[in-house]
Amino acid sequence: MAGYLIAVVAFALAFVLGATGAGRSRMVFGAGAVLAVGWFAALAVGQPQNDGGRAILPLWLVAGLAGLLYVIWCGGLWLGLRLRKARAQ
Repeated sequence: MAGYLIAVVAFALAFVLGATGAGRSRMVFGAGAVLAVGWFAALAVGQPQNDGGRAILPLWLVAGLAGLLYVIWCGGLWLGLRLRKARAQ
């Protein structure tokens, strides 16, 4: 449930920034990249371990989740920019 809420908030925030024109596209893409890298780093450092000392989630899965979050962020920005362009015409 928490992952769903994080994804919805990421999409909605990028969508609003794109639709209102509050931030430049490069800045919003950069902010999303910083958030994705920070999320990956936080998950990679705080990985729970099993009894053998190995991580429960493989690092490639954590990287994939961070990448998916960035794709969701970019999708929200893209739709927001398209909405703004459509309203201007």
